[in-house]
Amino acid sequence: MAACDCRVALDAFELRRELRAGYRFRMIGEAGGDVSVLLERFVQKMRRALSVRHIDFHERQIIDSTVRGRIEWDESQPGHMPLVVVDGKEVSWDELGQMLMSMEGWQFRLDIADPGEEL
Repeated sequence: MAACDCRVALDAFELRRELRAGYRFRMIGEAGGDVSVLLERFVQKMRRALSVRHIDFHERQIIDSTVRGRIEWDESQPGHMPLVVVDGKEVSWDELGQMLMSMEGWQFRLDIADPGEEL
């Protein structure tokens, strides 16, 4: 009998009127593992993510030089332009670019990770 390379996925998402906006979380675990332990780790991951703000939307600026979010497609723009969801809110590529201009001359690192990984 072949060994099973099965996994368990936990997904959570915030229901919003905007289809792309809102928080989304995923955690992958071993199929034979304790699901209650996986669920507890998942809840902790969500709490950590929800406790941090990356953009001051009132001032339209990046907080503490780090932005974490999700890449989506901006269907309101011609071509294939990205839209990012940060702190559960949609941010257009142009808006993000304007916020980045306050850091002109700085270096940056772009890390792209699977939704199941924690940044």
